[in-house]
Amino acid sequence: MVAPVLIRPCTPAELPALIVLLDQEFIFSKGRSVSLAQRFPTALHAQNCPNIFLACRGEDIAAAIAIKRFDWIAPERSWRGAMIGLVYTRPAERGQGLASQLLRAAAEKLRAGGTDFAVLWTAQPEFYRRLGWTSSDCGMFGTYASAGGSAAGCTPADAGAIEALRLRSYSAHMLRDSANYRTLPLPAERLELLASPDGGSYAIYGVQANRAYVYEFGGAPSGYAALWQDICAAARTVYINEHRGSAAQQWLANIPGIGWR
Repeated sequence: MVAPVLIRPCTPAELPALIVLLDQEFIFSKGRSVSLAQRFPTALHAQNCPNIFLACRGEDIAAAIAIKRFDWIAPERSWRGAMIGLVYTRPAERGQGLASQLLRAAAEKLRAGGTDFAVLWTAQPEFYRRLGWTSSDCGMFGTYASAGGSAAGCTPADAGAIEALRLRSYSAHMLRDSANYRTLPLPAERLELLASPDGGSYAIYGVQANRAYVYEFGGAPSGYAALWQDICAAARTVYINEHRGSAAQQWLANIPGIGWR
């Protein structure tokens, strides 16, 4: 007889076993390195276990989903938000609707807790639309083939300096602590925090072999050229993720050779 599925929060004692399953699915089976526990230190932390939901059959984890809460602060008011990710189902359990059950359980918990909105990123939008999610993608993605070159002399930046610049640059924002600045999205294997020579601008990007993944440009646009030069000096392909119409996206749009979509 097949044991029934119970949906409940993860316990700190179960977290290491869950990380093993997630790493096998999203990291090692795809030839990647760096555990998800290192990539997402705030989401996969014992303190966040009340926001990690499991679908269990007896003692076995059949599926899981992680929530990371945050406050979105704007001049007129603040909103309580949540990011949803690491949606996982054990291969033998797929096709039984466990991911849908977990997403519904997560939505109920967020509503009950007064969360104003939730976001997720997916390559399977139709699956999430069937569960009531709507598309709201205002991002732009660019690709650039770099010819290399010399560096401009930018220097490594610390999280505190970047946070100060970021808060001066954006009227609406999410507060970040040092752990947030250690987040390393896939497929990058190393995170770089870079400051322009004058200290007035910054870039956050990931590196995988000779590829760079630019996550964020901020601070004064006058420093963007030096940041861009340093990123391109070491990478052969540069991928860019920016908000449409942001200062950085407008500056990058003037560089010949970047293909946007």
